[in-house]
Amino acid sequence: MFFISYLMSDVPRSEQFDDVYFSREDGALETKHVFLDGNNLPSAWQGRDRFTIAETGFGTGLNFLLAWDLFEQTASQGAFLDFISVEKFPLSADQIRDGLAPWAERLEPYLDKMLQFYPIRVPGFHRIVFDNRVALTLVFGDANDVLPEIVGNVDAWFLDGFTPSKNPDMWTDNVFAQMARLSHAGTSFATFTAAGFVKRGLRDAGFFVEKKKGFGSKRDMLAGYYDPANSPLNPPVNGGRCFNTAINLPPASGGIRGGRVHILGAGLAGCAAAYVLQQYGFKPVLYDPNGIASGASGNAVGLINPRFTAFRTAESDFYTAAFAQTAKVFPSFENVGYKKCGSLHLITNEDKEKRLTRTAENWGWDSAHMRIVNSMEASLLAGVAVNYPALYLADSAQINPRSLCHFYAQGIEIQTQPYKREEGDIVVLANGIGALDYVDLPIDTVRGQVTYVEAGAESRNLKTNLCYSGYISACLDGTHAVGSTFQKWLTHTHAMAEDDESNIAGLEANVPVLKGLLIMGQRAALRTSAKDRFPIIGSINGMFLTAAHGSHGIVSSLAGAHLIADFLRGGPYSLGKSTIESLSPARFVLNLRHSGESRNL
Repeated sequence: MFFISYLMSDVPRSEQFDDVYFSREDGALETKHVFLDGNNLPSAWQGRDRFTIAETGFGTGLNFLLAWDLFEQTASQGAFLDFISVEKFPLSADQIRDGLAPWAERLEPYLDKMLQFYPIRVPGFHRIVFDNRVALTLVFGDANDVLPEIVGNVDAWFLDGFTPSKNPDMWTDNVFAQMARLSHAGTSFATFTAAGFVKRGLRDAGFFVEKKKGFGSKRDMLAGYYDPANSPLNPPVNGGRCFNTAINLPPASGGIRGGRVHILGAGLAGCAAAYVLQQYGFKPVLYDPNGIASGASGNAVGLINPRFTAFRTAESDFYTAAFAQTAKVFPSFENVGYKKCGSLHLITNEDKEKRLTRTAENWGWDSAHMRIVNSMEASLLAGVAVNYPALYLADSAQINPRSLCHFYAQGIEIQTQPYKREEGDIVVLANGIGALDYVDLPIDTVRGQVTYVEAGAESRNLKTNLCYSGYISACLDGTHAVGSTFQKWLTHTHAMAEDDESNIAGLEANVPVLKGLLIMGQRAALRTSAKDRFPIIGSINGMFLTAAHGSHGIVSSLAGAHLIADFLRGGPYSLGKSTIESLSPARFVLNLRHSGESRNL
């Protein structure tokens, strides 16, 4: 927990660093003098289609909000602003609103929009797009750890950590070196401090540095620009270009706002990609001979949960980012059956005890979002008797995947005839197992059948989703979804009575109080999964791919869509370098080469 206090003048102050978040004299004027004027804004983005600002120390978000306001007032129509900000100790939405109260009227409507989608406070990357014009990428973590994970090209830096003498970890040679890695010739920077070691560190990293008049009572500040000729990087390396080459990004990937993007598949992956690409200014076209949500995405109820791992990894960081994004975005969607109800993941055996306990210990989530509860607390949360301890996720929810797909696809051109590729087309494969018609990857299908049951006298009290080897959804409109079978050996989608019996038997074995529920219906479908049970998102054979989302596609498909958009835009990227590499189809290239196989990748 990170605490702030307020001075007599209502300026928020960090109790940990014993420093203010902005000037006592006027935080907004300080932002203008130091960061906006110091980086020659708005002149620097005039005539630019895209501009990227990176910041160390998000704090209350005042710098971002004022930059957003200035961009709206001065940038050309159709221009796009990316704002990346790193914050080790994120404030709560209420703390931010209180801290920015003096400028609440001026900052409308930007402040309300930001706080509506402000991420839950869990580590890692968080992408938010506002008004199809501004993307905020918040990265919660230590700058020394997360800056090496950022991929993109930065045009201007706001260096706004707490005073160097009180927060030296924010002002390290490693931070300055990462700034240089992400900069290009002429990338500007500005900071309120004029500390000698900061000046020397920036110069040693390749920045031209000069003192300028500080704000208010501060005599000096620093500003300047990156000069590759004076950089210790040899040869000079740009983070975005170097990374794109490493992951086989096609050189002619589009990246132009307004360009058409052909998306094959109108399930969750394809519809999410269309929705997100439209936010970034592309013109997506969906192709699916069977229409929207005809396959596994057509279920009436889906649970919103991450896929758990015992330790924090690049893969777990993906699910953390994806889950956090849905927790903030989905509540704003209309008519998608969204219900925030929380999920209890029952610890029914030693293996789950070890794995889920380690998840809670190692993922770094605040207890408000993830914690282990005993059976008594689990029962209180669930509203029915639960005989096991559980991992509790307060932000989990349920949603109607079929309705979600239709929401995503609103206003999107949809074609039901087969797609015929033409030279120069930008293509996104989001058609599940159908991707094998275009690329060769180790993916296959898994059949799953969901059983829909009428709520009984006891189950009507169920307030949370309960997950065990299967699951039952919280009561919604007098019904529950109970699932799901996992059959890699079956390839048909005919409903089977024995699958309903299996689903019900699993429920009654793990939650005995929920017995005798009446079956109302069922639905079987084929999910696509990779051999390592992790999504595949990236570029392959001159196309882009978002596939193999498996049983967590509601969560992973939206984050995957933002990553596809970033590939097309050329960054900056919504996820960390390690996570992007772990999602890439290239991971199978290495595996196949190691096994001696040869595939068309």
